[in-house]
Amino acid sequence: MMWIGIGILCILLISYLLGIKLQLKSIQKQLEQRLHNQSNIPVSLEFQEKTLRNLTITLNETLKREEELRVSQEIQEREFRDMITNISHDLRTPLTVMKGYLQLLENCDMEEKGREYLEIMFRHGTELEKRIQQFFEYSYWINEQQEVSMHFVNVTNLVTDTITDFIPVFEEKGITVELEDEKIQKGWGNEELIRRVLQNLLKNCLQYASKEMPVLIKVCTDEEGPQQNKVRVSVTNVLEEDSPIAIDRVFDRFYVGVEARNRSTGLGLSIVKILVEKMHGEVFAEKEGNIFCIGFLLPAKM
Repeated sequence: MMWIGIGILCILLISYLLGIKLQLKSIQKQLEQRLHNQSNIPVSLEFQEKTLRNLTITLNETLKREEELRVSQEIQEREFRDMITNISHDLRTPLTVMKGYLQLLENCDMEEKGREYLEIMFRHGTELEKRIQQFFEYSYWINEQQEVSMHFVNVTNLVTDTITDFIPVFEEKGITVELEDEKIQKGWGNEELIRRVLQNLLKNCLQYASKEMPVLIKVCTDEEGPQQNKVRVSVTNVLEEDSPIAIDRVFDRFYVGVEARNRSTGLGLSIVKILVEKMHGEVFAEKEGNIFCIGFLLPAKM
């Protein structure tokens, strides 16, 4: 009789453990469904065991709070984007009026000192206009939900054309630019977005590059490793002395290096990241000593 009792106890224990195991698998499956289907259905139990029930209650409460936090963050992000758009619009209207009056003032008789002041006002007005335009661009792309048109683009030619447009500006600063490419590289992307990305990268380079060494722009593909079958475009330059850059923050919105704080909104590289990711690519930034390398990767094959 004793052995029969032990046998029954073992059977009950095994059944209990199997029930626990099956219920844990069910919880795992429900969590995977929530993850993949973006569902907020609470986790449920078929096997009503006290410890599992308490675990499920705690788990559902945690998931609920995380969902509330996610919704709250989405609302704040949407409000922030709307605020950027509204601020940009509110600033653009009076700026246009101001520039109109400055142009009228330019035609008036004034002393040499007055014309010097007028030139300063024009210069700062133009700089302000550029910054407001960047706000517009940022708010547009961060709100744009449509898929961009994608096709194979001659990335090497795009890089060459964009560099050509920037050569006079680099020469004015006494900086030379060199393009290194092994052969014509084609990537899967959008021509206009790639051009915009390149322009922002070169503008960023102008803020930080030193005259010590040429700015090196390289277009290549990696045949092996994690970047296999991807077109890599990199811009490498020597930083000016005392140019601290937080490498892990360069693509954050509003982040600028200390010495560029009065010359930039810090949105240029944020726009780069948004545009590259819209083309299913990725951005990167590397720094070794005072050598700074920044760029992006696009699929070379689909």
